[in-house]
Amino acid sequence: MHRCSQLLRISALALLAGWAIAAEVPGPIAPGIVELPKFEVVDSRVLPPPEKWHYAAIPGFEVLSSISARETKRFVSDFLLLQSAVGALMPGLNRPSVAVPTSLILCGRGQGFDRFLPADRGDDTYRTNSLFFDDPERGAIIVDFVLSELMLADNTSIEADPYRSFYKEYFRHLIRQQMGRRPPAWFEEGLVQMFSAIDFNKKWITFAQIDGKETDFNQLLSQHGLMPLSEMLAREVVMADTFWSAQCYAFVHLCLYGRGQKYQAGFLRYLGRLGSELPSEDLFIACFKVSYKEMGLELRGYLDFTDHKYIQLTAKKGQALPDPPPVALRDATEAESGRIVGEALRLGGHGNAAHLALIAPYIRGSREPELLAALGLDERVAGHDDRARKFLEAATQAAARRPRAYLELARLRHTAVTQAVASRADQRLSEAQVADVLEPLAAARSLPPPMAEIFELAAEVWSRSARPPGREDLQLINQGVNYFPRRPLLLVRAAELNLRHGDPEDARKIIDHGLRVMGNSPARLALEGLSKQLPPESATALLAPQSPSPPPSPTRTTTPTATPTPSGADLLRAPLKQIR
Repeated sequence: MHRCSQLLRISALALLAGWAIAAEVPGPIAPGIVELPKFEVVDSRVLPPPEKWHYAAIPGFEVLSSISARETKRFVSDFLLLQSAVGALMPGLNRPSVAVPTSLILCGRGQGFDRFLPADRGDDTYRTNSLFFDDPERGAIIVDFVLSELMLADNTSIEADPYRSFYKEYFRHLIRQQMGRRPPAWFEEGLVQMFSAIDFNKKWITFAQIDGKETDFNQLLSQHGLMPLSEMLAREVVMADTFWSAQCYAFVHLCLYGRGQKYQAGFLRYLGRLGSELPSEDLFIACFKVSYKEMGLELRGYLDFTDHKYIQLTAKKGQALPDPPPVALRDATEAESGRIVGEALRLGGHGNAAHLALIAPYIRGSREPELLAALGLDERVAGHDDRARKFLEAATQAAARRPRAYLELARLRHTAVTQAVASRADQRLSEAQVADVLEPLAAARSLPPPMAEIFELAAEVWSRSARPPGREDLQLINQGVNYFPRRPLLLVRAAELNLRHGDPEDARKIIDHGLRVMGNSPARLALEGLSKQLPPESATALLAPQSPSPPPSPTRTTTPTATPTPSGADLLRAPLKQIR
């Protein structure tokens, strides 16, 4: 077994190139009179009664809890210590830059966990005590503190540990946030299970150790048949299937830490190639030098004799992880609880229940900017664009910190101005109309994380503008290509704008890059058409892939340079080098 010491001395993790721009408070949208929607309550029973929740804000998270105040403080303190432990083990993993905190909902008796179960997964009752939802802007983790046992697929049960279940969803959140996209389901689940088994206190941290716990993969699978490896790897979404999860855990652990790490290099090759190739047994054999069946037999043997290395960090004498700061716990306002619960319900597919939770505090008089933003986004999802725009105009005038609220307002304004010029011969947008759409986009761009849609819409607006974009306008679009070098619409628009109004060599770089990464698609055909309009090539070097580097700050412009899309393998390279 492996033991390494010197807590807080492990080198930095080169982690999935999760870039973020500096967080800024957006300035308010130009003031104006906004008439907010009116709702008449014919029957008071339509509104749910106000719910009593505890509330705490910690960096990157809003905590909403219906368990006791004492237990809530204990949980949050443990979470803060976990963050310190992760920071010592893998610096940079748990410090993402976001404008919208992740919601953490702790369910006790009364405000139950079951109402958050996804609409398409109602049969997961008793099979899970934790949930994680996310969209490109935000996430929500829900934990059940009432359920005492989890039912397995074979109708046996294990103890329901809310702390370990939370760790699992927390690490899922971190992995997706750092990658910027969802990794293969088997890889995410195996890595999540391994991370969530971390054992720590202020003096030591143990990672990847298999020591006979009930939740270790070798215990769960000892009397259970393995599914074919092709089936395990083929699942496209994570499911509440204990034995599939355990098999993913076993496979990832074997490849990274087992059998003298003889599969580690092949595993990293396989992950890296999955970024640009479809999974197949031929690809698997090319990377691992064994077939699915041969690896399945190896995996079965690993369950019986789990020879592996693990990482243990131990503090030097007199050193330890710092004490977590005190938890400032208070009663949640109705606007806070309605917003957090409502948006979690919406992420789970419960549209009507979400709307009721969101609208109740508004009808009762709350006008908090974040609630208005949430209501505007909810109405937008429901297709009520008139009401959505009123809420979003009010929220952005109050400087709500919701990037998507500004983006959706810009989209609604864009629809309005394009409809206004639809009857004109050239259908070009005036300078005032262009400014009307770009105003909320500029505010959205000042908040992390960067969103591809911001740059795509800005490029669309400039492509229809009566006034051609200036140099700074084009550099902003090119900056979007830096952030998102594989977005087809952005690449085509950026190439076209640079060709028509900017530097043809910038257009050439974008076109050449796009032709390399687009494959066979309509975007490729468009880029090929633009390439024929380029002037003769100058001595300027063509765009070439380069190592990831932080993109420019929002106040700096640049010529676009491509950065490779990070793969799951990037997450693993640095920590693996720490194993001796």
